[in-house]
Amino acid sequence: MARVRLEGIHKSYGNVAAVRELALDIAEGEFFSLLGPSGCGKTTTLRMIAGFESPEQGKIFFNSEDITAKAPNQRNTGMVFQSYALFPHMTVFDNVAFGLRARKTPSVEIATHVQEALQLVEMTAYAGRRVTQLSGGQQQRVALARALAIKPAILLLDEPLSNLDAKLRQTTRAELKRLQRRLGITTIYV
Repeated sequence: MARVRLEGIHKSYGNVAAVRELALDIAEGEFFSLLGPSGCGKTTTLRMIAGFESPEQGKIFFNSEDITAKAPNQRNTGMVFQSYALFPHMTVFDNVAFGLRARKTPSVEIATHVQEALQLVEMTAYAGRRVTQLSGGQQQRVALARALAIKPAILLLDEPLSNLDAKLRQTTRAELKRLQRRLGITTIYV
């Protein structure tokens, strides 16, 4: 868990200001939602917190550490993208293990972390299947398991439910909140 603080964040694309003078203070373990119309900078803000984009002005802090210039792999964040960003040629297990392997986690630990993450999202029975054999809701759970497997201090959710039907979206939203409370992880939801 970590406190997230943004101070005077500004980001433009050409002449268009995507984020202007944004200041946020998100408590450790908080479930924080960014709301606003399309194009107002919500996803850009998440991407800056994750390190995929750099602010032109301002600072980003995790706890009291300035991480503004740190690379994404040095920030200990897990992100679930709107498109899920799963690898179709891989099994569920391999998709969830991807971030752990990128971090050069020992194989024994990978198996344990993947199993734990799949249990959290109730997908252990699907570990050997390819993600293309899963429903949209199941794919969303795999993406969440992948983000959680690395044991991030901060979980970033970029419209993870937008591709689900209304009933499944409502159920999954409640499951996300339950899971966040159980883990106590700082979560930022767009």
